[in-house]
Amino acid sequence: MNEKIRIPDLEGLMNRHTPQFDSSIFDNYKEANRLIIIGNGFDLAHGLKTSFKDFIEDYSYKILSKIKRNLHYEDDLISITSHVYFSDLNINLETLEKSKVYEKFMDVKKRDRITVERQSEFLKSIFHSIEEKSWVDIELVFFEFLRIASKTNDSKKITKVNSDLESLKKKLNHYLKEEIQRVELIVSDGLFKQFTQNISINETIPNTIRKNLIPKGICVLNFNYTSLPLKYLEKIRVINPIYIPIHGELYGDDITKQGIVFGYGDELDKDYLEFENLNNDVLFEHIKSFKYLHFDHYRKMLEFINNGPFQVHLYGHSCGLSDRTLLNTIFENENCISIKNFYYSNNGKDDYEQKSYAIARHFKNKADLRAKVVNKTKCEPMVQPKDEK
Repeated sequence: MNEKIRIPDLEGLMNRHTPQFDSSIFDNYKEANRLIIIGNGFDLAHGLKTSFKDFIEDYSYKILSKIKRNLHYEDDLISITSHVYFSDLNINLETLEKSKVYEKFMDVKKRDRITVERQSEFLKSIFHSIEEKSWVDIELVFFEFLRIASKTNDSKKITKVNSDLESLKKKLNHYLKEEIQRVELIVSDGLFKQFTQNISINETIPNTIRKNLIPKGICVLNFNYTSLPLKYLEKIRVINPIYIPIHGELYGDDITKQGIVFGYGDELDKDYLEFENLNNDVLFEHIKSFKYLHFDHYRKMLEFINNGPFQVHLYGHSCGLSDRTLLNTIFENENCISIKNFYYSNNGKDDYEQKSYAIARHFKNKADLRAKVVNKTKCEPMVQPKDEK
C-alpha cells in the first residue's frame, strides 16, 4: 500500500531556523555631529583680501611707496634702491590699481635705474610663482627650500630658510590686522543656514543613519588666522558649538593664546620622513605638528572626532598638502561618515572637481574616499556674503 509522500514546508522550516536580524543593527548612529572646516576661501567670500597673493601684492605696494619717499627700501628679505626720483619712473601710485601694483613692482625691479642689492632666494621664488601661475602657496615654497637644504643637511641654509619664513610670517600678521579693519564684516543668513542644515541620509555612508538628523554638536575648525567664524557661532543657540583656531590667532602671544602657525604639515611626504633620520632639529622649526603641541587645539579636535560619528563640511579650504597630516587624520577617522564640499562657483564654472582631486590626496584608502565624499548632485556652492551686500 502506497502512502502519500509528505513534502516538508521548507519555507516554514527556514523561517523557524533562520535567525531573524533586527535591521536596526545596521543603523549604528541615532545622532551625529558636524565638523566645519574653514579655509581661506571663507574669508575671501566675505570680501577680505587674505590670500597669499593678496599679501604679496600689498608687500609690493609698501616697497614701492617707501622707494617713492626715500629712494630706498630694505628689510630682512630684500634691499632695493632707485637712482632717480619716483616721478622719473613714470609711476603714479595714487592712480595705479591695486591689482596692477605687483606687475608694476616686477617691472620696476628690472629697470636700469633700479638696483636690487639683495634679495632672498625664498622671496624670489615666491615672486616667480605668482608671475608663472598668478597664485602662490608660500608654505609649499618653504617646504621645497627646506627639502633642498636637507639634502646636504646644511644647518646654515636651513636656518636661513626658517628665518625668511619667520620674516614673512610677521609681515603677514601685520597685513591681516590691517585688512580686517578695512572691511565691514557681516553674517550671511544663507551661509548660516548651510552651517546648520540637517545631515541628510543621502549624504552619508550607506547604513549609517536611518533618517535626516539635526547635528547634535557643531565644531568649527578654523584654519584661518582671522576669527570671522566666531560671528556665526554666536548665532547658534540650540547647539553648544566648539571653536578651534587650529592655526592660532592674529593677536596670540604664544603664552595665553597661540600666535599664528605658519609652515608645513605633511608628515606623509617621503622627504619629511628623511628629515627624521638626519638628527637636525632646525629642520622642524616650522613643521606644524610640533606647533600643535604647544596648545590644546589639536587635542580638542581629536576629542571631538573620536566622540562619535560626524559629517565634515568644507568651506573655502583648498585641502592643500601643507595640511595633509591633519586632514588625513580627520578624513580617514572611522567616525567620519560624510565629507560635503561647499565648492566655489562663478559665472557657470566651479571648482568641485579640482577640490575632489585635492581631497583624494589625503586618503590612503580610496574606497573610503568614494564612500565618504558627497557627490556633486547633493552638494551646493558656498554662499558668497560679499555678493549679498
